[in-house]
Amino acid sequence: MHCVPSPAAPPDLHTPGPPGGALRYDRPVARESVHKSASTEVLLTDARHLGEDRFAVAARLPREQFITADHPGEGALDPVLLAEAARQAAIHLSHRFHDIPLGHPFVLGEVAVELDEPLPPSADATLQAHCRRKAGNPRRACLELDATVWAAGRAAGRARVLWEAMEPRRYAVLRKRGAAQPPVVSGPAHAAAAGAASLPPARVGLRRDRDVLLASDTERSGRWWLRLDPGHPVLFDHPSDHIPGMALVEAFRQAAGVAATQGAVGPARVRDIGELTVAYDSFGEPDLPVAITLEPRGAGAREPHDEHARLVHLTATQGDRTLARARIRCGTPGRAHRRTGAAC
Repeated sequence: MHCVPSPAAPPDLHTPGPPGGALRYDRPVARESVHKSASTEVLLTDARHLGEDRFAVAARLPREQFITADHPGEGALDPVLLAEAARQAAIHLSHRFHDIPLGHPFVLGEVAVELDEPLPPSADATLQAHCRRKAGNPRRACLELDATVWAAGRAAGRARVLWEAMEPRRYAVLRKRGAAQPPVVSGPAHAAAAGAASLPPARVGLRRDRDVLLASDTERSGRWWLRLDPGHPVLFDHPSDHIPGMALVEAFRQAAGVAATQGAVGPARVRDIGELTVAYDSFGEPDLPVAITLEPRGAGAREPHDEHARLVHLTATQGDRTLARARIRCGTPGRAHRRTGAAC
């Protein structure tokens, strides 16, 4: 997918000037504006309209936020946290600058990040974003955000989000229709998911068992079962009638790390991600098992421009229905030769 090219230098957002002055990083935006119940889960602190479809968004990315990744002392910020910041930016800009009323549900179409270098831990980040309505049916609010991510004075990468804001009545009709025609899940799949054991936290680079979203499949290599805790304080910050989109992002990343480091000698950095793209196809019903499957096409293949990177393709399915697809480049960001106008 295409991302907005990075400029030669970031705009001066920290000194007063039109249109709105310096960005603030000292307090979060209203939690309602990013669809969060707990203010502690809000990553955004400010936003400014720079003209036309250009915006600047400030975010604080504390290391301990979202899901606690890696181990103490390891110095790179979690890229999935950046994906969550971009998702929150999409929601906030929609409400504040695109006249989407609060209370309208948002349906994700795609979330993607690409990093040119590791993000510093506990970073203050600025998203230099283009946020616009897509051409098409004027009665539908389909939007897209393409952003360059600045941290520690450098352009560190890019982020992209596609989504649709729906009127509550239309969303309710859509979900009612889906509930009336649930995916067909076989009896053996139900049994396999119910009996699957969770992966150890260390295998997916985590410290807490509650953050592990994968259970092993003893019958098929390269397949895991999604493990969700409705009481998780981050993934289920508020009640949801479907599987949260960011839960699938994190599950994909965990599966990619396991696949890319299979057979590695020594401690494997299973959380290192240089590029992640997740495209959503349909809602996931929370009461039915979900399989996360490694696709055979180039599974774990080396990237031609970086011998240390592994490209992984995954799908999330619920019975006969595809929920989402992921393309993930595993490896330390910045190790590869930097490409101009790279896809993310």
